[in-house]
Amino acid sequence: MAIISFAFILLVQLCSIINGKSLPKFPAILIFGDSTVDTGNNNYISTIFQGNHRPYGENFPGRIPTGRFSDGKLVPDFLASMLGLKEYIPPFLQPYLSSHDLLTGVSFASAGSGYDDLTTAASKAIPMSQQVKYFEHYIEQLQVIVGEEKAQKLVSGALVVISAGTNDFIFNFYDIPTRRHQFNITGYQDFLQSLLQNFVEDLYNLGCRKMLVAGLPPVGCLPIQITAKSPFMRKCIEEENFYSQSYNVKLARLLKEIQAALLGSKILYSDTYHPFMHMIKHPQKYGFVKTRRGCCGSGTYEAGPFCNKYHPVCKNASKYVFWDSIHPGESAYRHLSHLTLKKLLHHKLPHNKTH
Repeated sequence: MAIISFAFILLVQLCSIINGKSLPKFPAILIFGDSTVDTGNNNYISTIFQGNHRPYGENFPGRIPTGRFSDGKLVPDFLASMLGLKEYIPPFLQPYLSSHDLLTGVSFASAGSGYDDLTTAASKAIPMSQQVKYFEHYIEQLQVIVGEEKAQKLVSGALVVISAGTNDFIFNFYDIPTRRHQFNITGYQDFLQSLLQNFVEDLYNLGCRKMLVAGLPPVGCLPIQITAKSPFMRKCIEEENFYSQSYNVKLARLLKEIQAALLGSKILYSDTYHPFMHMIKHPQKYGFVKTRRGCCGSGTYEAGPFCNKYHPVCKNASKYVFWDSIHPGESAYRHLSHLTLKKLLHHKLPHNKTH
């Protein structure tokens, strides 16, 4: 499962208004990471982390539980729609994908994944390393459809979104202290970012050039973390939030170094921490009422298999920041764009010119 890597949606709106220019012409969107961007890959693997049952999808067109960990659309879907590519991003593992699906982008992400292989050992999700292998298979399919040269051009022009990290801390450090026997928090941050760097370099070597990498959200404000450590007061866990911020400072610096080392690459850091905290601290500005409980069931622990048809949902999900105890609802994804846009105005992610 995972959390919040929401600022990606904003990049599209950003590109549409800077200097009055039109939307960028990315030929495709390629998604890697965890449940915030998994559009249904976990439906096709053996794991308990699945969102293909009700009440997931409550506000998705047709009220269909597609495997998305929300009541409706995820960031990849909004991105694809805003870029004029398609309304929804399909999961790569979905059978019988059309040529159009493949040419305009898919998600390789898996709920429960992370940079650390120990994370998926616990969740049985698709490791980030396996996501790269699936991407290699994807490139082979592109080559069959359009030829090697056009496939390479598509990959180099695509917008690549990478959203992971939260599960690593929850599964391996905060709640299940497996890695605490090897690392202190600073050491584990550095370990994860070395794995992240390897992941980015792997994608670069396969032809990706335009990447958007999300930082950590305020992990200590996830309802499930609050339940575990502040069940009565229901306050955010400040220590976990502090370490999210310190991780993000390192990540922003590291991504600049990676970009400098990879010729022709453009790698943008996406700050998800501060926009999300603003929503939690000022919910009335966004029409929210509940910020520390999810809409599903009690909102304190239900997620994945525990958010099911036997747990009643709230009457109006748009009043809740979170859909379940881990994941935000569709309304949160939509509102975050307006807040974070201001913080992205000075960033630019170059795109292919029209040929």
